[in-house]
Amino acid sequence: MLRRYLPLICALAFATPVLAANTLAHAQDHAGAAAMVDEQAPNDGSEADPAAATGDPALSDEQALASEGTNRPEAVRDSTDPYEDPHEGYYFVGLMYRQAVVPKFMQGLFVDGGTTVSNPGFGAQFEYRKDAFSIIGSLWWQDFAFNGPFREAGDAATNTEIIDSSWSLFAASASFLWSTAFNDMFAIEYGVDVGLGVVLGNGVRDEAYSTDGGQTFHACSGALDPHDVGGAYCGLPTSGSTDLDGQNGEHYHVVARKWSDGGSVPNVIPWLGLPHIGLRIKPIHQLQIRIDGGFFGGFWFGAGISYGI
Repeated sequence: MLRRYLPLICALAFATPVLAANTLAHAQDHAGAAAMVDEQAPNDGSEADPAAATGDPALSDEQALASEGTNRPEAVRDSTDPYEDPHEGYYFVGLMYRQAVVPKFMQGLFVDGGTTVSNPGFGAQFEYRKDAFSIIGSLWWQDFAFNGPFREAGDAATNTEIIDSSWSLFAASASFLWSTAFNDMFAIEYGVDVGLGVVLGNGVRDEAYSTDGGQTFHACSGALDPHDVGGAYCGLPTSGSTDLDGQNGEHYHVVARKWSDGGSVPNVIPWLGLPHIGLRIKPIHQLQIRIDGGFFGGFWFGAGISYGI
């Protein structure tokens, strides 16, 4: 009989350069005076500086250029600019949502039957990022409830059981993400998640029967109930009203036991997400949005929003 039922765990920079130039003033007004100075100047091979001789406030080319350099304003970034200095660290806190999907075909690698499981999850995150590398700590809850037929690979259809799961996972994990930026606002992220989750809830086992040749299954209400399904469906237990979890036989309304009770359902499950791929959108300096997904033994898709602190 089936004894293993596990949930399958998962910126716009701107600058406005302004050039300030001083004009040469009074050039035409002093043209005659400059000519007289030239005629009266001693012919000793020396040249007088027109500006020095006449007291003309006009600046030389070199002085004008120097003046331009000192008067040019520096580029200033707005407080909402999404630009990040690679030499500084940035901190964010926020919330995340993820949808975990374990397709039926993947379950078929381990058991027969199965059903596609798709459930929501949510949690809180704290992030530190510097020079395009992020470390994200997360505390989150993930639902893994489902109801479907399962049996050991290769077993007869009459050994099928319905598993009604209220299992969920409360996990702590860390994500290590590198990023490649398109610009200050958009970046592609890639990395890995590692963590550990505590299994919550229960899985209830019931023998199953089929009336269409094993295409669909339904839970038996009890031994020989319904009585008219024929064959070996809804069979009699070895003793009493049901055989116990961990025993071969017929199981009716039996709670699958966890490791702590001597059963096969783990109390804790490691979480390994590889790869973790996402798109980070940072419209302003203080706000970022992440759309991401990955693989953990199933697939997960999610989104998060966080605020810079």
